[in-house]
Amino acid sequence: MASSRNSFQSARPAPHLVTTMTNSNPDSASASASPATRTPTAPRNASITTMPQQSTTSIEQSVKLFKVFEALRQGDTAGINKHLREDSTKLEGNTILHLAVQCAEPSVVEYVLSMRQNTLDINARDRDGNTPLHIASTLGRTSVIKLLLDQKAINESVTNFHGKTPLDLARSPEAFQLLQLARSVFIERTTHRIHHLIQSADYGTLEDVLADDHVRHVVDINAPELATEPITVESGGTLLHEATRKKDTQLIQILLLNGADPFRRDRKGKLPQEITKDDHTKQILKKSPAAAAAQRGVQEKAILGTGEGQPENALSAKEAREMKGYLKKWTNYTTGYKLRWFVLEDGVLSYYKHQDDAGSACRGAINMKIASLHMDSKDKLTFEIHGKSSVKYHLKANHEVEAKRWFWSLNNAIQWSKDEAREEQKRQRQEGEVLRQAAADKQSTAPSAADSSTLAATVSDRRTSIAHTADGETLYGDEPTRLHRHRTFETDGERDFEDEDDDYADDDSSHEVKPINKDAFNITAQSAKLQLDLLASVSNSLQQEKTNNPTIPLGHPDVEYALASYDTAVGNLRGLLIDLLRISKDHDAYWQHRLDREAHIRKLWEESMARVAAEQEELENRIGESEDKRKRTKRALRDALEGQVSGTASRAHSRRGTTATQSSKLAAAVADISVAEDGTAVTGPPSPSLSRRQTLADLTNHDVSDDDSDMDEQFFDAVDAGEVEVVGQMPITSTPQTNLQAEKAAPVEDSTSTAIQKSYKGYEDPVRSKLPLDADNRPKVSLWGILKNMIGKDMTKMTLPVTFNEPTSLLYRVVEDMQYTELLDIAAERSDSAERMVYVAGFAASEYASTIGRVAKPFNPLLGETFEYVRPDKGYRFFIEQVSHHPPIGAAYAESAKWEYYGESSVKSKFYGKSFEINPLGTWFLRLKPTHGPEELYTWKKVTSSVVGIITGNPTIDNYGLMEVKNHTTGETAILDFKQRGWKASSAYLVAGKITDAKGVPKWSIGGRWNDKIYARPTPGYEDENLGTSTKSQESNQAILVWEAGPRPQGIPFNLTPFVVTLNALPQRLQPLLAPTDSRFRPDQRAMEEGRYDDASVEKNRVEEKQRARRREREAAGEHFEPRWFKPAKHPVTGEEYWHFGGEYWGIRDRVANGEASWKDAGLEEIY
Repeated sequence: MASSRNSFQSARPAPHLVTTMTNSNPDSASASASPATRTPTAPRNASITTMPQQSTTSIEQSVKLFKVFEALRQGDTAGINKHLREDSTKLEGNTILHLAVQCAEPSVVEYVLSMRQNTLDINARDRDGNTPLHIASTLGRTSVIKLLLDQKAINESVTNFHGKTPLDLARSPEAFQLLQLARSVFIERTTHRIHHLIQSADYGTLEDVLADDHVRHVVDINAPELATEPITVESGGTLLHEATRKKDTQLIQILLLNGADPFRRDRKGKLPQEITKDDHTKQILKKSPAAAAAQRGVQEKAILGTGEGQPENALSAKEAREMKGYLKKWTNYTTGYKLRWFVLEDGVLSYYKHQDDAGSACRGAINMKIASLHMDSKDKLTFEIHGKSSVKYHLKANHEVEAKRWFWSLNNAIQWSKDEAREEQKRQRQEGEVLRQAAADKQSTAPSAADSSTLAATVSDRRTSIAHTADGETLYGDEPTRLHRHRTFETDGERDFEDEDDDYADDDSSHEVKPINKDAFNITAQSAKLQLDLLASVSNSLQQEKTNNPTIPLGHPDVEYALASYDTAVGNLRGLLIDLLRISKDHDAYWQHRLDREAHIRKLWEESMARVAAEQEELENRIGESEDKRKRTKRALRDALEGQVSGTASRAHSRRGTTATQSSKLAAAVADISVAEDGTAVTGPPSPSLSRRQTLADLTNHDVSDDDSDMDEQFFDAVDAGEVEVVGQMPITSTPQTNLQAEKAAPVEDSTSTAIQKSYKGYEDPVRSKLPLDADNRPKVSLWGILKNMIGKDMTKMTLPVTFNEPTSLLYRVVEDMQYTELLDIAAERSDSAERMVYVAGFAASEYASTIGRVAKPFNPLLGETFEYVRPDKGYRFFIEQVSHHPPIGAAYAESAKWEYYGESSVKSKFYGKSFEINPLGTWFLRLKPTHGPEELYTWKKVTSSVVGIITGNPTIDNYGLMEVKNHTTGETAILDFKQRGWKASSAYLVAGKITDAKGVPKWSIGGRWNDKIYARPTPGYEDENLGTSTKSQESNQAILVWEAGPRPQGIPFNLTPFVVTLNALPQRLQPLLAPTDSRFRPDQRAMEEGRYDDASVEKNRVEEKQRARRREREAAGEHFEPRWFKPAKHPVTGEEYWHFGGEYWGIRDRVANGEASWKDAGLEEIY
């Protein structure tokens, strides 16, 4: 026998899922036998295959099965040919091809396919309904899948007795891609052929094509892709719509008889019968035998659905529980039923206003797991689907068959969803049992190495080597072997671990050898399982023979043959088990080496990144020094040129008897020069000094002249250096003093201030001045060590340890804008709109002072979380609500007697490795109520915030970008340029800008440092004409202090400001007045503030999981979260979308304070 064998040396597969050859499992047997007892009436497009009954295995059959198995494993072509000649029918519920796919090398499988000579059904099913392609797909044998797909008669759409196709069972991405590509190619080829047959009117061949099982299972005759007519394609119609438009009655009947759905609507909601006016065509669609057969097929398919054990094709598997189409939905008594597009998919029924809205504008949804269905017994066209709570859809179809089809599809989807839920629970229980069993197994002792060696020596003459090195040595060292043939395993056309580093084999530090194939363990395990099945088969056969013939002697040839086969199988099994143990150890060693190596590479990479970051900072510092030197040189040259021009002008005027006062005018003219982006000089209104300005520009040739921003920067640098006089307030305007004094004396008594004063209850105590903690004693964890795996991610979706948090909320970050509201009070008192803009711009810039040193992450607000803050000493109240979770949006509203401030805190954030970037998206509105004029509306957007220096371990906050503050009432604009942190420390925190009138004429310059002080001065040459001449010249050299940051005492934990310390305070008198959703009640935040970090972590997980549970409940009920206190609206002035605050919160709060109401009746969710 050995001399006649052809040994195939190609690679061996690595199966992982066992397909048994006998159904010895009672559960498996009953499962496979039960469908055979059912004979339901199948729909026209379904193919029913009765599963074989369990049969008794004889000794002869068992031995024969063993011989075929051995021939396939060893590549014995003579044994294979012998079996093919003797019997090509099924062998114990399998064919030889089923066995070859499981245990033979690809070349052996190819040989079996070449020798079958049309006698072997390539699509034959085993006991479970699996074809050879099913098994190859389940085992992930891509090379075998390629061989099978190359066969002309292959049908990759055949389903097993559980309704699964080979594509559904694909184990690996490669197998899935091969099967998907084969299906796509077949669909494309068949579609082209159908188009050609319709064009040539070859309807006889078309009928044969549509009746083919493969086509019927894969090609959806109702797919819009089959239509070719432009009108039909545009309207989303089917091939039946197209045939109806052409009035092609023969084609219509062929389509109806082969699965075309007469109730399928196009995107405009039109049935095929509704797009034609031809009565004959309508009759064919409605009352012809073909139409009746189509209606019956649609109804039967919907009613029968997909039962377990009943084979189904690839299309009907989902069609039975998934559906799309137009239905009439009851809206209200005014409008009645309205046509809506419904989608039943993945166990969820969703509906849309139009088909084009699908996927983007869902109007409601019901999860089938909690749904119930009700059919109207009186009206066959209407039915109801009920969700959770009061969610209910009243639906109506146009035809009774259409209504029944929807009804049964919904019914099947409900049953399927509930079955899936039960299966999921069952899987979870099984997984828990496996984990418990694994924990118990850890207590057991593994076999010793000596025992393993003894066992290996015992079976070394029977064992097949599993892996060898390239030069023929065994993988497991110098152990001698008596094998005459060495086997390798298939690589499926590619090297294993192809994505691994190429230098692994050259690593001298490791003596581990790379495993030849990642599937070696799986193929060996599969072979061991098949050997066990063979042993069970032989044992069962012997017992059966003993029962049938009790007197049979042990020396009987059949018994001896069976026992010899049994002994051989036991020996092979022992060898396979030893191989499994060694392969497992080898894989463990290999992956441990990979893990250690990757950890070493990661450490080297981190160290390199830190060195690069440090070198970059050093380089930036050097460039900064060079830039400073260049600026000083440029300024010195400019001063020299100004001196030259001044000297020339002085001599010329002295000859004409003029005084040196002209020189001062020239100096003022020099200060008024500005250079546009294109290099042209831009000046103010014409003046006598214009020619001298141009002369200076010509002298400098635009090479060393500074633009306005440089001049302003120099001016404010001089302010910081103490070289410029600073005044604490703006000059008094021309408003009569008596009127001013009268206005200051008059108390502000209006409805707004009265309403605000009602909210002072609970805030009678002094503001808090310190935290419960005296020091920040959080556990020290490397920020970079946590963040390095999150590069490129959205910060709002990052999950960080609670020790990286500070005891505040993102809602508190919005409240911090209110620290310097006195700037708005001052602005309301100024009579000039440009001066008001100065203080409003100062307020907008002051919002960033509290960010210094605040690199800790605030807690993400929960959906529906709120926060109120009232300051009786400053006369304002503030309220904010988290109105959206993804994306995170907080809507805020603050008011005082002199202003209203509102907007949304919405950011887009990302981590780039070197820095965090936080880009605000929301617009902020300020309604100012000036004492000397009508109300004014201001708007602005915040600038980008960034955390830099993460890699070097010195994280620092930076804010940069352009901020435009616009007065929509007067047209004035302030442009503030927050300078990005430069190379030197002196370049940090800079802000500079201009305030222009409605015509774009600059009025004021403003600048300074947003972490310290902001100054302003009238733009030189554009001083207020109402001021005197002496005041003009004086003010051009003076700076007005607009804003100064409050002191930052050292030692406050978490680098909080004194203002932030006041926010989370919870005095006894305030506690009963707050809404239960207020951030002060949040347990994790409170625990963090008190230094209970473990409790904070536990509570944070708890409240977040509670939030997720509420979200799942809403999704299951088809509900959407609606904010309680804010509503989306369009702003009447700017037209932007914003969140409107109706004030209901403060009304309820006042009633609660007076004992007239309770928060329990306010309709708030319990979020903590």
